[in-house]
Amino acid sequence: MYFWHQPDFDKLRASRQGRHHALLLTGAPGIGKSAFARAWAGALLCERIDANGRACGHCSACTWFAQGNHPDFRTLIPEAIDPFHEPTGKGAKPARDIRIDQVRALAGFVSVGGHRGGSKVILVDPADSLNAASGNALLKTLEEPSGDTRFLLVSSRPDWLPATIRSRCAVVALRAPSTQQAVDWLVEEHGLSRTEATRLLAAAGGAPLRARDLAEPELGAAHRLVLEAIAKLPQASLIATAERLVGVESAQWVAILQTWVAELARVRSGAAPRFYPEQGARLETLARQTDLGRISELETRIRRLTRYAEHPLNPRLLCENALVDYCSLFETSGPR
Repeated sequence: MYFWHQPDFDKLRASRQGRHHALLLTGAPGIGKSAFARAWAGALLCERIDANGRACGHCSACTWFAQGNHPDFRTLIPEAIDPFHEPTGKGAKPARDIRIDQVRALAGFVSVGGHRGGSKVILVDPADSLNAASGNALLKTLEEPSGDTRFLLVSSRPDWLPATIRSRCAVVALRAPSTQQAVDWLVEEHGLSRTEATRLLAAAGGAPLRARDLAEPELGAAHRLVLEAIAKLPQASLIATAERLVGVESAQWVAILQTWVAELARVRSGAAPRFYPEQGARLETLARQTDLGRISELETRIRRLTRYAEHPLNPRLLCENALVDYCSLFETSGPR
């Protein structure tokens, strides 16, 4: 768990909410929700928690948990982000969503008592990667948990979850660290200069883990490529721009496009850029060529687009359509 979430941990521990059988941990991407969930799971499984309710780190349960083989702990995670996933067939792509067979595999685990006589813990991360079938299957277990079974669902997009699942959970909104805390962490833990840490943190929307990732050469280069390509529109060739972006993960360029359009809205309203202050002059020029009504409509459409970006059937077509939509902001005749 990151230090900025210690107050959230202590508050949850002292509340009735912390005793709920299912917690939905929400918050912006890149603030450390997964680490918080694992710290909470570790405390639930620990056999000698300390005076502050945290896992001791030394008992048998803590040792098993740290090694990833505690008998009373299970995770539901998409194959695509599971470091231990082994492909089942030649050329088979790992799934990006949590499948129903993964949920069904929990049946035996849920139906029996804990091996250590305490809680059993199921971590679902990210919970918004549940598809319709797996979500319905999980709902049945959430409605009728057996024994002391505890669920931890992690989500940056809780509105993507069915209302039936959200209603069975106690929602815990985790906060991002302050700018000062995040910058200090990036400087002290990852060796960035204060100037670079501040710039990357702004580009990451205040999320320190995303800022840390942007400091990595490969991801940072992809981020700069997308940002520079979008900033040159609508004057640049749309087809050439799509050609550049199609080599980047769809979810990544959609996220940057979303923040770029949000910046246009801020500047058009008379506020300073938040994510890309170094692009202030370009944003000012573009903002004068459109209006808040059109920008707001485009923001709504891009939010819908984020769902398809996770599993694009045709990445090139998705990109071209999004760029056409964006460029329509600056047409004097208005949007299509």
